[in-house]
Amino acid sequence: MYLTPYFRWFGLTALLLLSLLSCKKTEEEETTSESMSGTVVFNIPYYVLKGETVTMSASGVIYPKEASYRWYINNVYVDSLYRQTITVQFPDSLGVFLVTAQSFADGFYSTSTSQQVTTIDTAWNSSLTGLKRSEHFIVDDRDGMTYGYVTAGDRDWFTQNLAWKGAGVPFLSSPATAGMFGSFYTWREATSGQVCPEGWTVPTHADWESLATVLNDGRALPFVDNWDGLGSKASADAYLNEERMWPYSPDNAHTNDIGWNALPLGFSFAGTTEFSGFNNYGCWWSATEKNETQAFYRYIWYDLGDFPMTYTGKDDMRASVRCVRMHPQSL
Repeated sequence: MYLTPYFRWFGLTALLLLSLLSCKKTEEEETTSESMSGTVVFNIPYYVLKGETVTMSASGVIYPKEASYRWYINNVYVDSLYRQTITVQFPDSLGVFLVTAQSFADGFYSTSTSQQVTTIDTAWNSSLTGLKRSEHFIVDDRDGMTYGYVTAGDRDWFTQNLAWKGAGVPFLSSPATAGMFGSFYTWREATSGQVCPEGWTVPTHADWESLATVLNDGRALPFVDNWDGLGSKASADAYLNEERMWPYSPDNAHTNDIGWNALPLGFSFAGTTEFSGFNNYGCWWSATEKNETQAFYRYIWYDLGDFPMTYTGKDDMRASVRCVRMHPQSL
């Protein structure tokens, strides 16, 4: 059949229009993707032991229902892992790794959440360095935890924070840290009479004043005092995975005179998973209350060499605990 030039022109024009419409439709499909509803969440501690195997599960996206998940972990896996739940082994070395969980689905923009995970080694002088090692140790019969202690005057003091798992929470809710940093307790948890090992207690004002006398070269100080310069004498210039824990300050030398080994672990807000003050403050309870609703604690701030006291609600925060006892020869 013979087609006139007009019909040939019309046919070519129609094909061109169809091609253009097809391209436009493809562009529209690419630029009109929907956003997902929900936020990707997954469960992994901020600190894990080096070489530890961890299972993580991603969730949180509620629309679309057919959304899938994939994982990216730098310096652990070269390729992404296309599963909602994965089990991974972190390297047998110290480091910081970025874990990312991403949700994706056809016709939707992907969404993701990332978290840094730090591998640590809780063996002495491995991840945590710069502390003075005690010559004396006790073992908590309840969980087998070993604590160093130092004799200061007529009392023995733990040289590390209490890590009893029967109450409180570990640092950043990461169980691996308990052996190095101890746990954090509300005042009521700390003074329940159950947290310290048998024969040891949470320090009262009198216990704290005894420690101040030793740190202050035999000169007594009351509990309600700033304890000028004693924060420097009680704190250790410690490093975590070779990163300095206390920021440098000319007003706090961290001489750690008796090996009390104070660290800037901050505190946590009771009833939440929120921690605050890491690298800036160390906080320790006194068993002596201020009134029915408030209790005292002592703290060290990185930019001041003092060891002052203050108070807060008994159930408002979680702080560290140092256990103390009368030295056996002083009884």
